[in-house]
Amino acid sequence: MKKQLFIGAAALVAMAMTGCQKTGTIEGVVLDPFTGKAVEMPTVWMDSTIFGTQNPKYPYKADLQQGKFKFEKVPVGEYLIKARRSKYILGQQKITTDEKNPNLSVTLYEYSDQIKPGLYKSGTTEGPEKIDNQWVVYSTSCSESVAGYRLTMPIATDAAKVPGKKDKKKKKADKGAKVSNLPAPLAVDAALNVFYVNASSVTSPLVVTSFPAVEGKVADHADCQGFGADEKTGLFVDKAKGTTLNVEYKAENLFQVTGNLPKGKQIIQLSQDGKTLQTYYFLVK
Repeated sequence: MKKQLFIGAAALVAMAMTGCQKTGTIEGVVLDPFTGKAVEMPTVWMDSTIFGTQNPKYPYKADLQQGKFKFEKVPVGEYLIKARRSKYILGQQKITTDEKNPNLSVTLYEYSDQIKPGLYKSGTTEGPEKIDNQWVVYSTSCSESVAGYRLTMPIATDAAKVPGKKDKKKKKADKGAKVSNLPAPLAVDAALNVFYVNASSVTSPLVVTSFPAVEGKVADHADCQGFGADEKTGLFVDKAKGTTLNVEYKAENLFQVTGNLPKGKQIIQLSQDGKTLQTYYFLVK
């Protein structure tokens, strides 16, 4: 009888221990990804929980001046932690803790909502430095060849811009029409490290690929639209030699792109769901 009582008591103790969930500390910092500097006074919270810096009883409000936050006695599990500040884009990250690792250090990123879509340099402590895509006006739309560029682009003359001008002056201007050449590629190091701000929020992943840029016949790329009727050559990608680059989510609509590029002229393609979002023309040192 005593043995049975002992076994029953041990079972109750085991059940009690199982029902007691372990807790830990979630702490971290909120940074501006472009400068690496702390975002002062962010609001940080964990979705569907009581943990948030906006709580009147939050004990570490002074640390928010340095972008730091800390939540204690957080039950182990899976969470979505977010950071927000006025005039900044939302930063968020999924986190997981367990019995063996109940504590976690987190870095969240958020950036100014005034930053426009495009490609930006990394490691610029003074602020975002955009990579001007001066080749975009030369780009063509291709369904199979991935990307293409016109080598030249006609420049409208003053006479052509004046409405109703159909005299000899216009004919003379048309005959001597000027063209601009495709700008030289931007010289970059082989170790690429840039940020890309997407134009809109999407759920599908961003894919970034670098292809060798080769000059070829327009006639061999019938799937590319946008070339003039008299153009015989253009700049295209060598689709068989693509290099896939690493893409890491940083904050809403913001991705960090890294990887090693092959030397020579390269066309960088950013795409989602098989559709090209943007292309850039680089010369890899």
